[in-house]
Amino acid sequence: MTDPLADLIGLTRPHAVLWKRIEGAGRWAIGFPAHSEIVFGTVVRGRCLLLEGGSALELAQGDFLLLAGSGPFVFASEPDAAPVDGERLLAEAPGRQVVLGSGDGEPVTLVGGDFLVDPANAGMLTKLMPGRVHLRDGDPGTRRIAQLLGLIGDESTSDRPGGAYILPRLAEVLLVEAVRSSGSSGTPPEGLLRGLADPPIAAALRALHADVRRPWTVAQLAATARLSRSVFAERFAERVGVTPIEYLLAWRMALAREALVRGDRTIDGIAHELGYGSASAFSNAFRRVTGVSPGRYAKTRGA
Repeated sequence: MTDPLADLIGLTRPHAVLWKRIEGAGRWAIGFPAHSEIVFGTVVRGRCLLLEGGSALELAQGDFLLLAGSGPFVFASEPDAAPVDGERLLAEAPGRQVVLGSGDGEPVTLVGGDFLVDPANAGMLTKLMPGRVHLRDGDPGTRRIAQLLGLIGDESTSDRPGGAYILPRLAEVLLVEAVRSSGSSGTPPEGLLRGLADPPIAAALRALHADVRRPWTVAQLAATARLSRSVFAERFAERVGVTPIEYLLAWRMALAREALVRGDRTIDGIAHELGYGSASAFSNAFRRVTGVSPGRYAKTRGA
């Protein structure tokens, strides 16, 4: 069966990089700027605060956190502690490990890293997945995520043969597990996961992914979902965050960008695979979405 979530994450080819470790005790804080990457980590011991967007979230031992394309954020012992520059400090630290604070009080250890994803489709991934995933110790999926983090940390800090093959696949599994676990304790936020949690909308999404060449209409997708056209269109947009036709166009363009970067198919071939009647029709659609022609995109991104 077609799996839209696996399709999307596989297309962006995530792999974990820059494994890091933060230790704090007493009064401490470490800040990071807004970013387009996907940051992940876990609290190995102790507890601290995540300060983001004017709110404070308490993190405790065993918690897992994932931030996708978020604004500035701070890890801190208390809300008013002055943060140091985390990016600079970790870049300069041997082994990307830092120790903060006075050394008094309960020790805290955070370990984590970043997902490096294919920039061609990173925006679609972060738009359709939750901006923040916070799983408490004991939540469904947390144990599996802890095992995956252990394997990723081991591969990231070693130089064994085959690591370049294993690490991206572990990263994909971790990202899928984190995203699907985010909806286990309540209603998922707007995005692909929420659409897949609604059986009629999920049926339409799977049909669309299974046959992207088909000239889908809202009425045809509604029939697949066994809903009226108006109910389906409203429900799809409310769950996924875009209209069905906007989603179809976005997915076609994501597949097009991937194919153009790989460079193993002609523009005519890509147009045919994506359901366009001609290369010119595909080129016009691609230019409207990306601002450049397929040929220029292939040259600049392929290089």
